[in-house]
Amino acid sequence: MDFFNTDFLNNNFIKLELEKFTEADAVKKWVPAYHFFICDAHDNRMGKCCLRIGDNENSYFGGHIGYEIDEPYRGHHYAAQACELLFSLAKKHEIA
Repeated sequence: MDFFNTDFLNNNFIKLELEKFTEADAVKKWVPAYHFFICDAHDNRMGKCCLRIGDNENSYFGGHIGYEIDEPYRGHHYAAQACELLFSLAKKHEIA
């Protein structure tokens, strides 16, 4: 599986900073994934999100997107913004 450049994942309020890629792991039943830090315009890390590429039983029940927002940053729709940015990456992988 090819991973794409992710430098375009930002808007006026947040940006997704690539933490790592993970390859598929058949033993753990993981599909390939991108893992990001959710950062504000000042590079403060506010949480994390991931986009899982591919389908299996785990992604069927857990979905393709996961996220967590650190408590001090909750209530500002950062997760919704991160998901919107991830949708554009998902489209490149033809899963959205």
